[in-house]
Order: sequence, then C-alpha cells, then structure tokens
Amino acid sequence: MKGQSLCEPPNLPAKPASKLATAMEALWQDLRYTARTLLKNPGFATLSIVVLALGIGANSGIFSVVNSVLLKPLPYREPDRLVVALHSGQFPVSPADYLDYKHDVPAFEQMAGAEAWGGTLRGAETTEVVSGMRVTANMMPMLGIEPLIGRVFAPDEDQPGAHPVILLSHGLWQRRFAADPRILGQTITLTGKPYTVIGVMPANFRFAPFWQTQAELWAPLLLANKINDRGGRSLRVFARLKPGVSMRHAQSAMDTVASRLAVDYPQTNARLGIQVLSLHEKVVGPVRPMLLVLLGTVAFVLLIACANVSSLMLTRAIARRKEIALRLAVGASRVRLIRQFLTESIVLAAAGGAAGFLLARWSLSLLIAILPKASLPRQQEIGIDATVFGFTLVLSLVVGIVFGLAPAWQVSGSDFNQRLRSGRGQRRTQSLLVVAEVSLALVLLFGAGLMIKTLNQLNAVDAGFNPKKLVTFDVSTA
Repeated sequence: MKGQSLCEPPNLPAKPASKLATAMEALWQDLRYTARTLLKNPGFATLSIVVLALGIGANSGIFSVVNSVLLKPLPYREPDRLVVALHSGQFPVSPADYLDYKHDVPAFEQMAGAEAWGGTLRGAETTEVVSGMRVTANMMPMLGIEPLIGRVFAPDEDQPGAHPVILLSHGLWQRRFAADPRILGQTITLTGKPYTVIGVMPANFRFAPFWQTQAELWAPLLLANKINDRGGRSLRVFARLKPGVSMRHAQSAMDTVASRLAVDYPQTNARLGIQVLSLHEKVVGPVRPMLLVLLGTVAFVLLIACANVSSLMLTRAIARRKEIALRLAVGASRVRLIRQFLTESIVLAAAGGAAGFLLARWSLSLLIAILPKASLPRQQEIGIDATVFGFTLVLSLVVGIVFGLAPAWQVSGSDFNQRLRSGRGQRRTQSLLVVAEVSLALVLLFGAGLMIKTLNQLNAVDAGFNPKKLVTFDVSTA
C-alpha cells in the first residue's frame, strides 16, 4: 500500500467491544454517577444508610442466633444419627432398663448412658463446686470427640475395680490449672476422692447440650452393681442409629422392649413408655418457635425500613424531575433509567448492609454478655461466621432491589412528565407505601401487646406459696 512500510501491519478496523466489556463500562459509569449524586445529597444518603443499617443489622443479628442455635448441626460426628431416649421424652431411665434396651434393641450402632454428677474441687487457695457427669466409657467414642490433650476413657474404666480417672473441660483446665499441659497424670481431689486426669476436652465441647450444660468434669459411670436397679431412674440414654435405620423403626423397636418390660416388671415399669428423639430436636425444639417469631418480627422491621427509604427515593426522584425529563428527551431508554435508579438503591443498601453487619457484631457481643448462662441452648456457639456474612450480603442485595424498584419504575415511564404535572402517580405510590408501613407497624404493635399480656398472665399465676425471700441451693452428699 502506498505510504505504508511493508513491515507495518495493515490498518484493520477496530474490533467491536465484547458484550461483557460494554456492560462493565456501563456499570462503571452508573457507579460514578451514583457516587457524585449521593455526595451532592449527604443528608439523604446518611438517613437512608442509617435506616437500612438498623433494619439489616437487626436481621443479621437475629439470624446469627437462629443459625447458631437452629441451623448448624451439633458439633459431633454425624450428628443426624444421634438420638436421646427418655421416658415421655424428658424423664430419665433406670440402669437395669438401660442395659435391657442396649442389649435387646438392634436399631442402634451404639448406646451410652449418663447421669448428673459433681463435687467440691479443693485447691491451694480456693474451693469450688463443679458440675459434671458420669458417663459410660463408650460415650465419647460414640460422639466422635477427641480430647485436646490426653485420651478418653478406655473400655474397662467403667468396670468395678478400675482406677478412678477423670476428664476436664477446657474452661476448667484454664481457670484452675492455668492450662498446664503437665496436668495429664496428675491427681485431683474431688469431694475427698482422688482422680487421675487423663485428658482435657476441646474448647467447643459441650455435653449434653440440653441438660447439665455447665458440666466441666466427666468420670466413668459404673453400672455393674446396679444391673437389677429398676427404681432409681437417673440415666439419660444416648444412642447412634445404624446407617439406614429410621427414627420410626428405632421407636418401634424401643416400644417392643418397653412393652415386654412392663409385663415382666409391672411394679416399676407398668405404663412406662419410652420416646426416641433426635438429639438436635431435643436440644433446640423448645426454643424454635420463639426464635422464628423473633426472626419474623425483625423481618417486618426491615420491610418498614424499605418502605421508608422507597418513599425517600421517590420524593428525591420528584425533585430531580428536570434531570429525568431531560434524559428522556435526549433518548434515554426506560431500561437505562431503571438500571441507574437500581444502581443507586443497591449502593445505598450495600453501605447500609456494611454498617448493619458491624452493628450486628456489636449488638451480638452485648447480647451474649448480658444473657444469663445457659438461658439459650448452644449459647456458647452463637457468633458471626461466613454464613451470617453471606446472609447479610444477599439480604443487602435483595433490599436494594426491593426498595429501589418502585421509584425506578415510577419515574422511568414515558408519561412521567404528565404524571408529574397531575401528581396522581406520585400520590398513589406514596399512599401505597404509607399503607404498607402502617399495616406492618400495626402487626408489630399487636404482637408486642399480646406478648406483654402473656408475660403478665404468667407472672400473675398463683404458685401456691409466697415466693418472697425464698432461695434455692444444691447440696452434694457425694
């Protein structure tokens, strides 16, 4: 070609940009425009972010509790196969009945027993009453728990004549023994009886999570001298289902043995049934309705927040009518305007979500600090994790779309100028938002009123005695 070196490539037409590159460029333009717009209106942006932070923060905080208590599997090996067997679902079982169930029910891979225990731990400077449990030697292997240091009970350590051994909780090990790794093999005295420390359990180990939740010591449970004891019902029975065995099958097998025991031992076992429950259900079942109602309540709060911010955005869009009219006049499409408004709402929701996440972390730390110990099952496990972060992220995105869609749709129509002059479209949309806010607020108000009335009625129940100046305490005879 004339005027072109042979070494130079020919002048080729520029390749069209890819669809992805075009979309990313458009998104970058929307984000820059949104940043400039919000910086020019700091009052609107701050108010919107604060309102959304309160709504999203409340939902993230309550969801973290629901996630830790209800949704997370229990921290044991294959927890979905762990069950608890109790009379009427709550009363303990006698040692002789436990041994019959363990021997005659083939639905379980393993069965273990536990009873409440504890004692006085004496030290050089302080004496402390410590709660604990006696468990059969197969309990820890059945749960799949390995100690932090040391070992768990050997199979023969729950038999007569075995040397007394003990496991310590991580908290007790730190509090009383300064986390000394040389504690293994040392002897501690509990209510005058010596025990050799063979292991320290992990920091997150809590057992059982619905009973004796403050246990910090575990010792072997000796049943050899109680094989005929059907009257002393002191054992909580835990078991692991065999693979493929359903809860219904296990319940049927237990019912068969319970019926036989009722016939063979009518004085102690007549009309005494047995109920098999999943361990997870036994732990969280009593608090599930309360937590779900609480989660629904904060969801209503978030909807009210969304309605408030939607109303603010719609009012602000009316104030920008000249800009919007100009963009429509020069050919801006409805999709382009909707995308711009949604970008603004999502940016606001993202900022509100970030602030709400920080608020949830702070409020959750405060909640855990003021809650009494063991007031909630799995209370020690409550915290912010990746699941809660993902929930907050998705919630922020959904909220941004929800509260931004109505204003975006309202102002992007081709008859926007006409509706502006008449005011009908704006008034109709704002009226709907106000109706939604009032309706949700009334639901919350009535719900709070019913809860207060219920609490007052519970407090007004006659206990049958005068509870003033009465105290309770435990006495250990061990």
